[in-house]
Amino acid sequence: MAIKNIIQPHTILIDEYLRLRYPNKVEWEKALPWYQNLSILYYSEGVTDKVYDMDIINRMYEYLSKIGELYFIEIYEENHWKAIGDATLSEINMPIAIGYEKYWGKGIGKKVISQLIQRAKEIKLKKICIPAIYRYNKRSQNLFRTMGFVEVNSNDREKTFELKLN
Repeated sequence: MAIKNIIQPHTILIDEYLRLRYPNKVEWEKALPWYQNLSILYYSEGVTDKVYDMDIINRMYEYLSKIGELYFIEIYEENHWKAIGDATLSEINMPIAIGYEKYWGKGIGKKVISQLIQRAKEIKLKKICIPAIYRYNKRSQNLFRTMGFVEVNSNDREKTFELKLN
């Protein structure tokens, strides 16, 4: 379920050092190092036995672009903007990945999710679902709970969260 008839902004400034920016397809290769990191894949995708190549990344970003607004998370560092992760805003999913571990635990995810919730309200989404966070990914579960998401389902592998935006 894509966000229809909504024009995605090219850039959303979160603060002077953090922004979301719509990446064109040529830039998708910047994500390759993120998805070749086994820690990133374990927490975001549950993958433990392989890394992603550009074919998988292209298919993933094609899908995410169809269901919502795909953004690169960029940080201003050393006098230029550097892509450090990705996030997508959609009613049916809101995946976020910080692609470099040195940026984990710095509040970036919270700022990004807060901005995406604000954007969701602006475009009149009714809710945001997080269909699967692995049970072992306590950091992501805590982050989404802190942002107001409520657990609505679970099984032995994962938990589902939802945020109503009425």
